[in-house]
Amino acid sequence: MMRSVTLLAPAKINLVLQILGQRPDGFHDIYSLMQTVSLYDSVTVARTTTGITLACDDPNIPADSTNLTWRAAKLMFDKTGISGGVDINLIKRIPVGAGLGGGSSDAAAVMKAVNNLFELDLSPAELVAWSAELGSDIPFFFSSGSAVVSGRGEIVAPEDLFTGYFVLLIVPDFAVSTKDAYQGLRFFLTNFSTKGDINTKLLGADFFKTLYQIGNDFQALVVSRHPEVENCMEVLRRGGAGYVALSGSGSAFYGLFERQPDSELMTTVSSQFGWQVYSLSPVRLTHN
Repeated sequence: MMRSVTLLAPAKINLVLQILGQRPDGFHDIYSLMQTVSLYDSVTVARTTTGITLACDDPNIPADSTNLTWRAAKLMFDKTGISGGVDINLIKRIPVGAGLGGGSSDAAAVMKAVNNLFELDLSPAELVAWSAELGSDIPFFFSSGSAVVSGRGEIVAPEDLFTGYFVLLIVPDFAVSTKDAYQGLRFFLTNFSTKGDINTKLLGADFFKTLYQIGNDFQALVVSRHPEVENCMEVLRRGGAGYVALSGSGSAFYGLFERQPDSELMTTVSSQFGWQVYSLSPVRLTHN
């Protein structure tokens, strides 16, 4: 029986994101295309005799029962009734508060790790159902890495999305609270969106053009509050990006390129805006 397991937890970007309206439970119905990209946290989970402990290399992240990874481990113990405990070690590379799903991805990794360590043989469908109790974005990270996401985020339909592009991800020096973004959106939008009609099977040659037809409903709100974001987006467009959009509710945004973006473009963005720049690619996930 394994004593520990280390998993890479990828970031995600929202290729499109529409807010369709507020639900009776206080959440919002969404429509999104999500894609995992090659920026990873590292999650190590080790078996112990009792209890749950968490260590993280980022001192700004709480290493206690408020952390989503800790809660994910507790959920697994509560649901299965297994005895024992785990030590969780989290190495953060995915920026926090940027709309990249790092916390949700880490939580999914912990659930996968506990499933493997304790030989529970739980199916992905079971893990998805349980994970939705913790957070809306977590179920996506049990998919293949490309999916149409709806409901409040818990309805995940895996898709074989086009991945023949490169990603230049920009993370500004400010975070955006998801709660604040949704509150601001209610005042910012005259009407909620109507669901975009994308035939994912036909996405390919017109991929960027199709994405532009829908975009991200949070983008205008974030740009209105942070005009420098639009300035940087324009730099990406001039640098050859075929599509530029916000990820989630921000603050991160990205450009998609048909060819590997020039390193000079990364240098320009970094020097002109002082923001983090990552050169990434789409990645596929396994169920391990």
